[in-house]
Amino acid sequence: MRTVLRAVGIVVLVTLAAAPAGAASLRDQFSLAAQRVGLSGGGAFDALGDAIADTAARNLPIVAASAGFTYRYNPQLEVFERTSDTLGPLFLERPDTLGQGKFNVNVSYQYVRLNQLDGDDTSSLQAPDPIVIRVTDAAGTLQGFTANSLRYDFDLVNHIVGLSFTYGVFDNLDVNMLLPIIHTTFDVTAQTQQLFVADTSGAFVPAPGPVLSGSSNGDKTGVGDILLRAKYQLPRWENWRSALGLQLRLPSGNEDNFQGTGTFEASPFFYASTLLWGRVEPHANLGLDLRADDVADSEARYGVGVDIDATRRIGVALAFLGRSQFSGTASASETDFLHLTPTGVALKPLLGVEFDRKDFFDLSFGARFVVWRQLMVFVNGIYALNDDGLRNDTIIPMGGVEGTF
Repeated sequence: MRTVLRAVGIVVLVTLAAAPAGAASLRDQFSLAAQRVGLSGGGAFDALGDAIADTAARNLPIVAASAGFTYRYNPQLEVFERTSDTLGPLFLERPDTLGQGKFNVNVSYQYVRLNQLDGDDTSSLQAPDPIVIRVTDAAGTLQGFTANSLRYDFDLVNHIVGLSFTYGVFDNLDVNMLLPIIHTTFDVTAQTQQLFVADTSGAFVPAPGPVLSGSSNGDKTGVGDILLRAKYQLPRWENWRSALGLQLRLPSGNEDNFQGTGTFEASPFFYASTLLWGRVEPHANLGLDLRADDVADSEARYGVGVDIDATRRIGVALAFLGRSQFSGTASASETDFLHLTPTGVALKPLLGVEFDRKDFFDLSFGARFVVWRQLMVFVNGIYALNDDGLRNDTIIPMGGVEGTF
């Protein structure tokens, strides 16, 4: 175990060293793209970038800490006996703990492309009304206004390698660390066209101008938010199994690069399952992500699912995953911008994007395959069931390997 932890430390140091300290963050690309078409960055543009960064980091799927094989030591026979009846879920936690002295290593890879925002393709984000721009001279004196169309096109892709380590402290207590290493690429293009002009009185008249386009992009590699997880299995009640869990999210990921939330979180959980027909195990998870910076911005997490062993070496897992915000990511005052509407100038959300309270519903489906003794491989896909927030419009694929020793 000491060798493994040393290797993990080396990977973290190399990853952090790979990112140049002085380079512009990915979040800054929103304002940079606006500046390249003559629009002043900052303000609502930065707030929009902040809100998308927070949403992107929380929408990265979290692989379960539960192992496919769990054990208990039988002192009479002096051997470890398997206690898990199925190969287990992939994105839900099972109540079964690993077993005292057992060690589980899980390495996974996910390709997460976030390309829809509230059901709209991120390649064509545009408010129905033009935005109002102040025109000033070199001294900052107001000369008038323009009303410009504004369209944004951005593409956000994360390649995530997850290193998960679980150790059985006691037969009924596990501890786990999930270390995500994330490579993020972000491309954004802003396109604008002057449609109306006005003097200082604010009386707009048509005055179409040329279409201007400006792009900005970047990529970053770094450690995401590290998760420390613990699970305590409660005594069984008839055929029901249950456990209490605690997850601590450490703000080790860079929020400005869409790789972290920027705040510490503590998440208590309750897990339950039962066994049907010796090979079917339904699961239920319920928890809260409590944010240290503002508890009012916390979220509820919940999920139900089932895993079925098709054979002793192949297991299928299905799950419904839910997440509900208590409040919005950003207030209207932060992301609103002056727009020229048919009834006059009014504040409306920049690019028509609103960051009110969201619910996220996903379908997870996957399978585990035992390849040799306690070594198995797994594959999974996640499909968004609704349009709220920043999502993927197809399937988020994941694959990996795990072993218990």
